[in-house]
Amino acid sequence: MEVIFSINAKPYQINSKSVPVDTSLNTFIRNHAHLSGTKFMCLEGGCGACVVNLSGVHPVSGEIFSYAVNSCLFPVLACHGMDITTVEGIGDKQRGYHATQKLLAHFNGTQCGYCSPGMVMNMYSLLEAKKGKLRGKNLLTNETIQGALKTLASELNPDWVLPDAAPEYRKNLALSLFYKFVLNIAPELKASVKKQFKSGGSVLERPLSSGTQSFDTVKENWPLTKNIPKIEGLLQTSGEAKYANDLPAFPNELYASFVLGTESQAKIVNIDASEALKLPGVVAFYSAKDIPGANNFMYFKGFMGTHDEEIFCSEKVLYHGHPIGLIVAETFNVANRASKLVKVQYEKTSAVRYPTVKDVLRAKATERMHEMPYSTLGEEYEAAPEGPIKVKGTFEIGGQYHYTMETQTCVCIPIEDGMDVYSATQWIDFTQIAISKMLKVPENSLNLYVRRLGGGYGSKGTRATLVACATALAAYKTQRPVRLVMTLEANMEAIGKRYGVVANYEVDVEKDGKITKLFNEYVHDFGSCLNESMGHCAEFFRNCYDNKAWKTVAKAAVTDSASNTWCRAPGTTEGIAMVETIMEHVAHATGLDALDVRMANMPKDLKMHELMPEFRADVNYDTRKKEIAKFNADNRWRKRGIAITPMRYPLGYFGTIHALVSIYHTDGSVVITHGGIEMGQGMNTKAVQVAAYVLGIPMEKISIKPSANMTSPNAICTGGSMTSETVAFAVKKACEILLERMKPIREEMKDASWETIVENSYYKNVDLCATYMYKASDLQAYIIWGLTCTEVEIDVLTGNVQLRRVDILEDTGESLSPGIDVGQVEGAFIMGVGYYLTEALIYDPHTGALLSNRTWTYKPPGAKDIPIDFRVRFLQNSSNATGVLRSKATGEPAMNMTISVLCALRNAVLAARTDAGLPNEWVPLGAPSTPDQVYLSAGNSVEQYLLN
Repeated sequence: MEVIFSINAKPYQINSKSVPVDTSLNTFIRNHAHLSGTKFMCLEGGCGACVVNLSGVHPVSGEIFSYAVNSCLFPVLACHGMDITTVEGIGDKQRGYHATQKLLAHFNGTQCGYCSPGMVMNMYSLLEAKKGKLRGKNLLTNETIQGALKTLASELNPDWVLPDAAPEYRKNLALSLFYKFVLNIAPELKASVKKQFKSGGSVLERPLSSGTQSFDTVKENWPLTKNIPKIEGLLQTSGEAKYANDLPAFPNELYASFVLGTESQAKIVNIDASEALKLPGVVAFYSAKDIPGANNFMYFKGFMGTHDEEIFCSEKVLYHGHPIGLIVAETFNVANRASKLVKVQYEKTSAVRYPTVKDVLRAKATERMHEMPYSTLGEEYEAAPEGPIKVKGTFEIGGQYHYTMETQTCVCIPIEDGMDVYSATQWIDFTQIAISKMLKVPENSLNLYVRRLGGGYGSKGTRATLVACATALAAYKTQRPVRLVMTLEANMEAIGKRYGVVANYEVDVEKDGKITKLFNEYVHDFGSCLNESMGHCAEFFRNCYDNKAWKTVAKAAVTDSASNTWCRAPGTTEGIAMVETIMEHVAHATGLDALDVRMANMPKDLKMHELMPEFRADVNYDTRKKEIAKFNADNRWRKRGIAITPMRYPLGYFGTIHALVSIYHTDGSVVITHGGIEMGQGMNTKAVQVAAYVLGIPMEKISIKPSANMTSPNAICTGGSMTSETVAFAVKKACEILLERMKPIREEMKDASWETIVENSYYKNVDLCATYMYKASDLQAYIIWGLTCTEVEIDVLTGNVQLRRVDILEDTGESLSPGIDVGQVEGAFIMGVGYYLTEALIYDPHTGALLSNRTWTYKPPGAKDIPIDFRVRFLQNSSNATGVLRSKATGEPAMNMTISVLCALRNAVLAARTDAGLPNEWVPLGAPSTPDQVYLSAGNSVEQYLLN
């Protein structure tokens, strides 16, 4: 039978002989129709990157249909008679862009841009979708409700299969939902419901979102400080922007897939790949013994840590998911299928598994604990007096997966004098070194290119090098192009994450909230290796407060999970979260407002001492706090909370980065390439703005080319919030060099056009190519100030949380590109929302396997987790004399301020506990405070589920 359909109006005719029966629509679109705008990531319909539109006529009803589908799940052989529209089909730069593409791009709705085509196609399809409603009715009284609840409770005995939430929560949630249903229908049936109970009958209703952004712009410096869309924005929303896996298939190309360990802390006895190698299409299996050089991907010992980390495990598997080898095959599907057929025999051990730092501490496994060299001792600590109030507590925050829509990816192509490497890496130099040492080839035989990343957040700093090394080995051995695109599950299991931390603190406090003495011992979860220090946590724990009478003890735990790696705002997030939690606890113990406690512990000469009272007034904190108290009194099953947290963010510089600027003499157009990695932060846009400003030409005359190891050798990792600035600085200096070279011609031809000056410079043999290397000593460190006010509402009957309003004030100096910086602030904050509210890493306690390893079990924040009212304001009349063109960084700081969400949430939970009749005790919420944790903390009792 022939299956006939169209893609973007182009007809296709296939059958089960021409296309394998298990081919998804996504595979056909990318590999047969060769349309790379439609992406893939999770391959299970959870991420939305693969969304396309299907339309046609229903074969039975005759109705016309049009809807969005996840192309990764839809079989291409099920498309008979359908018209398929991909992102390329609705608009591009030649035919013009569709309104949805323009909307997302022009409002800076893209970050890395990898999933933007999926978002566009979802919106496009939604415009044509139909909607429907369902209703149910019932009538109960207090007595029958309680009777039904008791019966239901006796019948519900849920099991517990991880990663499901605890049975206690799931059982009580069922009871709560039944009660919520009763409250919902009671008014319709004229049943009497107590006023305070009524709001429990509905779900958290979300009105239309709104947002405001307030910032300065200096018109005389435009295009600097001008709010402009990201230069790649439309290319991202139209699918024209290319990522590593969008490279066309090469002749004789192979696909690779890791073989991952299924035990932890177990010695490898034997590896048998024979079954995998029998599978048609499998070409080879490689393991540690096949590596010609160093089996290690970690270098820069003084900076990154002293320990080697193996590319392929050679003897002892350290964690479940540890890469053991690599399958190479003719297709992506065959490679991944074969990787599961490799049999690994282990020497069984009875050792207890410790997947997280909590497990280490719970078991008192002291052999896993290590003292770290960044503990601190304030000069007044030893002699500090005890206070009349003592506060003791524990604060626990877990890890976080770097949820990049582009998983770890690399393509390697052997060439005549070495190898071309297209790695999705944040650190080209690091990747080049590791491949060179692994293959025992000179570094100059490796050509590395990065156009852009589909997200990074730190996961593609050192960890991308592991993936690049494995890919390069396979390409070297087979002498064929090799492509390695990790599945989401493999990516989550094999690659490290944000460092979890457990802190135990003791604080002496005066009745006015002034801390007289503070001790905090915290233990970071390093995973299987002690690389990548968390030393900056110590500085950030101080935040905005007087720490002369403070002592901190820093420790590390080695756990049975992938070696953790820096994640957006590493160490800084934990440092500020710990101290702000302590301030909240002190406020609870003293009965004072948390802002007053903060002010009592803040040096008066600190900038924050001036900013916080102003911000408190600007967001109407005190008025809203009273309104929230009234709301909480009027609503038993809805509670609100509000909190403000401050941030002091010292930003420093490190490493070197080149920028190369070339001018073409015929039309005066300019190209720039630099050593930074564009991954959604708008670095390229800022570079163009700076060059246009310095050279005095329109931005349209400037183009950014991919980053490469030849034009920017030895470049430091893109990270630490500083790279947009350092690239802008290097571009500025290179442009100034060019202007200086052209100065005689410019003075001679004062009224001539840019193009004429360039042409004459060429005729006079002026070098129109300049490079500059930024180095850390070029720039001075500075402080970024920030404040956040968060107001939340919780549904006490379900534990669901809604962010009603968020106000962020951040000091960005003179923002180089306000729209982009707003996007960075908002994006960092929302990443923090996921960290504190939704993203839970759950491990099997017996094997150490990560169980929340896919979109159905690991939940990053979605569109409805964004604050209903989101207000971002940059500090007015701010300038940074030591910064690049008076600007400040924005990539990571707002992540640190998301602790305000947890503080506000705790206040809402405390209000619920008061109504539940529980004592006014401190609630030690941590990360993630998922709905089950919120529900259980609220102290609900089924006996209180009444109508009146």
